[in-house]
Amino acid sequence: MKKVRSLALAGLLFVPVIASAQFATSVIAYDPGTGFAAGFTNTSAAIGAPTSSATPFAPPFAKSQLISAGTNGALTVQLDPPVINNPSDPFGLDFIVFGNSFFVITNGNFSGGGITSGAIGGNNTGSTRVEISADGINWFTLNPALAPTLDAYFPTDGAGDPHVPVDPSLTAASFGGSNLTGIRALYNGSAGGSGYDLSWAQDTNGSPVNLPIVRYVRLHVLSSRSEIDAVSLVRGSDNVIADDFLNDPAQNGWKIFGNPNLFQWTNQSIAVTWDSTQPNSYLYKPLGTILAIADDFNLSFDLRLNDAIAFNYGAPIAVGLFRLNDATNVSFSRGGGHSPNLFEFNFFPDTGFGDSIDATLKDVQDGYAGFYFAYDNLPLDPGVLFHVELAHAAGSPTITGAVYTNGQLYTSLPLSFNGSPTNFYLDTVSISSYHDDGFGDSVLAHGTVDNILVAFPPLPLQSVAAGLTGGVWQAQLASRSNWVYTLQRTVDLQTWTDVVSAAGNGTNLFLQDVNPPANNALYRVKADRP
Repeated sequence: MKKVRSLALAGLLFVPVIASAQFATSVIAYDPGTGFAAGFTNTSAAIGAPTSSATPFAPPFAKSQLISAGTNGALTVQLDPPVINNPSDPFGLDFIVFGNSFFVITNGNFSGGGITSGAIGGNNTGSTRVEISADGINWFTLNPALAPTLDAYFPTDGAGDPHVPVDPSLTAASFGGSNLTGIRALYNGSAGGSGYDLSWAQDTNGSPVNLPIVRYVRLHVLSSRSEIDAVSLVRGSDNVIADDFLNDPAQNGWKIFGNPNLFQWTNQSIAVTWDSTQPNSYLYKPLGTILAIADDFNLSFDLRLNDAIAFNYGAPIAVGLFRLNDATNVSFSRGGGHSPNLFEFNFFPDTGFGDSIDATLKDVQDGYAGFYFAYDNLPLDPGVLFHVELAHAAGSPTITGAVYTNGQLYTSLPLSFNGSPTNFYLDTVSISSYHDDGFGDSVLAHGTVDNILVAFPPLPLQSVAAGLTGGVWQAQLASRSNWVYTLQRTVDLQTWTDVVSAAGNGTNLFLQDVNPPANNALYRVKADRP
């Protein structure tokens, strides 16, 4: 009799990480203001997940579940991991605040069969303000014209996912005539709450401010009263690498190749020495996926140089993406042209030809062919904080870049050289110090790198299901184009055999083992780039 086969599903090229629950972890400050709800001042009520027993008709109401702030009151919370400006959410939202508003029942049935007009009760009828900060010192307001009022739409549903926002375009009219089932259908799996976007941040002059990573959220009640239940992060961190280096990078997946003395974690940033007299050295972190020319992705970070001097024709100061196996190969030479699979920001200090800021792309070819770079002949003045953004559009053989300082565009890298890159493969983000090319072309520089963020497409193994179907063992998965999926089998956990491979098609893909062994077998799915 044939035994039921066990199943393991994994990517050989990466290990997907399922993010743990992400909510406010501590209250930094609390001022109840005036007119707050008496007794609702327990700060621990704002920590952790929203009330799981709440429904859109029956909100949280206990003193252990809510904290109240009246006019001129404020609650400041810290989040760890931080909030990131994540473009993967379809609504562009980054965090959610839950209160105790509820849908008003209009048919008089309060036993569970209620119907609502879409109006809500228990909400703040005055005004509120939401502020965010990366460091707890410098604060920026989310544009009041875009930020929803606290403790208003959308009432909490504890049966939903607190990391998924409700479609913000829904209005009271959208919910009119709905019962609980209808409300949940419109919530589409969300637990409700009011969603906010870091891109709404602005300074005191109303000018936009770029904040890719935020750890602090301040909730102000300007008039009336609000109750707060929880603050959560919007899900999406499985396709974002983000680090503000508040904590030791070694505890967050970062590794060092080469000379460890070139990278020091200090003052919540990375102090870097770019020294071409040293071997190729990297502070790096695997992305957990492979990026190619078919993908949209972007990289941003903050850079402040203390000093920089170049010799002969110079060498680059570098932060970017590469394929780790290439970059750690003994033949890899950035100056010598042996540097395939590269996507990075470079600064070349003046060696008699002027300074150069570059956004560099290199394809799979070895040698000098297949380079593309956008550039501008401008300096990076010592002591000035620059914010760098690089982007790649799916299918493009080019790279775009922009550099900002004090919130203003410094350069969009308007010049370019096109060596016609074909394809490339990138799997690692790195702060990179390159050895000289053997001809004395080198650089010595010191500075800091902070607030690194890489955003990329969802991981290629999603929604996998498997089992016996009509006596045939089969895996079904939501595939992505430009990936190849292989079903593998083992009977001893030592040797894996490729059973069948198929190209992803952007829809459901079926992989079958039509000739399984007689005894138990273990299966896995491998995703690879073609």
